[in-house]
Amino acid sequence: MPETQSKSESLIRTVPLQDLPPDVFNDAGHHVILRSLLQHPRPQTVSYAGPDGSYAIYDPEMGFCYHNPTGQHLGLWARWIAERQLPMLAGELNSHYALLQTMGDVITEDEPIQIFCRYETQDFCVQDSELPPVPASTLRLKQAEPGDVDRLFHFYQRSETMQARSRESLLYTIQHNRLIYLQKLGKIVSAALTHCESADSALIGGVYTPAMHRGKGYGFLCVHALLAALKAESKTPMLFYEKQNAAARSSIRSWASELMGTGF
Repeated sequence: MPETQSKSESLIRTVPLQDLPPDVFNDAGHHVILRSLLQHPRPQTVSYAGPDGSYAIYDPEMGFCYHNPTGQHLGLWARWIAERQLPMLAGELNSHYALLQTMGDVITEDEPIQIFCRYETQDFCVQDSELPPVPASTLRLKQAEPGDVDRLFHFYQRSETMQARSRESLLYTIQHNRLIYLQKLGKIVSAALTHCESADSALIGGVYTPAMHRGKGYGFLCVHALLAALKAESKTPMLFYEKQNAAARSSIRSWASELMGTGF
């Protein structure tokens, strides 16, 4: 086995999830996936410790997240990821940029590895002000329960860009995060959900309204209900979107202005 492989095996080791120091992951935005997995580990979640206070978590559904405060040992982590052919880095691009650059330097061109950044570049809108009231509506808002998973799976399958990966992943969201949907005449017309919910924060995304129901404020009602529920539990809500998603960018910037009186 090449020396670099032996070194990565010996310096990056599997550790029990409870051994990861929770105070290390202190960035509510860029560590939100790590913080969520610490609170709600999945069956296949694995945690690691590396040199100089670096830690990582990998989950097949959520991706690879790591914390490397010194910025050292990038070659070690890059080689380790390549050896395991981990397919997904999860988190904001800036936190992984140096690691991705290093991977390009240490991995030979003929090695079969492909890395996908779960959130290539993202904007956060941290909602920390009072929520304005919303107009009264006769439509019914409901927080999803496990029995709703089939209806919601088919609902999201009609989306242009937000299809659920599986019923199991959507069920996990319902059980460990939260999903609120809006009904009209018994049919789901809009929905929004939280990602990576932890004891102190949550990402809000997955906002989808079919084309025939858009422009009526249904998505905003779902998001507002999520914001209210999170704030009632003293959690910090963060709206986010991938910058290349023009529709999400437009909607969330508009909502941010309506919710807080300013754009971002």
